[in-house]
Amino acid sequence: MGRIWGPNEQQRSRQPDRVCAPLDTRSHRTKLTTRGTSGPTCAVRRAPGPDGVTLGPVNLILLQPEELDRDGVAVLCGRRAAHLTDVLGAREGEHLRVGTVRGPTGEATVTAIRRDVVELSVRLAGDAPAEPALDLILALPRPKVLSRTLQTAAAWGVRTIDLVNTWRVQKSYFNSARLAPDALHRDLVLGCEQGAVTWVPDVSVHRLLMPYLQQVLAPRLEHEPAIHRLIAHPRTGRFVEAVVSPPAQRRAVVALGPEGGFVSREIESFEALGFVPVTIGSAVLRVEAALSAVLAQVTLLLRSTGSR
Repeated sequence: MGRIWGPNEQQRSRQPDRVCAPLDTRSHRTKLTTRGTSGPTCAVRRAPGPDGVTLGPVNLILLQPEELDRDGVAVLCGRRAAHLTDVLGAREGEHLRVGTVRGPTGEATVTAIRRDVVELSVRLAGDAPAEPALDLILALPRPKVLSRTLQTAAAWGVRTIDLVNTWRVQKSYFNSARLAPDALHRDLVLGCEQGAVTWVPDVSVHRLLMPYLQQVLAPRLEHEPAIHRLIAHPRTGRFVEAVVSPPAQRRAVVALGPEGGFVSREIESFEALGFVPVTIGSAVLRVEAALSAVLAQVTLLLRSTGSR
């Protein structure tokens, strides 16, 4: 059994990078709290808010639910506050897009900025997002590629990510510091903020492929039989649109191999679980490029078949 991290487990494992203090704008004094703030940076964009108000230059600020007090106030410090003030130049009165982990989105107003602390008044609207329609099985990439790959997957809004070992994965990859819970959480949140989604996927790490297939994946698929099972492989003859076509299910699990692809024995093991080898074209892509291309095509096909 591999190691598994979800949003709750990741939050418990993280240590705050500093102590934040809510701002007292009347006396310029602070009252200490222990609200954790080791958060991601925010990408630059301006967009209209729900009431026609122009939101600030950010895709999404993702908050843990416990970062909001009863009055809807959140206090940011550390990297998020630094990025808002030093990089984006956020000002008091500016409106930003926010969301809570696996919860609704809304807007926040910057109510106070003092030194390296930013206070937000948050107003959420709507419902929590539905579970994403895609699960990802990913051969563990090189450490330098892992962060970009996780961020890409999270930005697309996948439900789960299983990082697995294969014949072409170097065993030393599993010793990378990028697999630490803090590092995984940071990359996933960065991806969610880039994609403006609030679903932070669960991530599990599996050092042995065959036990994973037999003891983890097979039982899971028994509980979700009506799901497309796809294994991306550049040398197969079937295009993905020939497999995910009407009438089709609205969910899919996609397995993506390492650079060089899965070996024949691994493909046969996936096929024994009902996976169908598919390709998106003749080009042989690097892992992060292949991931975006595959997720884009499968997402489009699932959406297209579901609307017919």
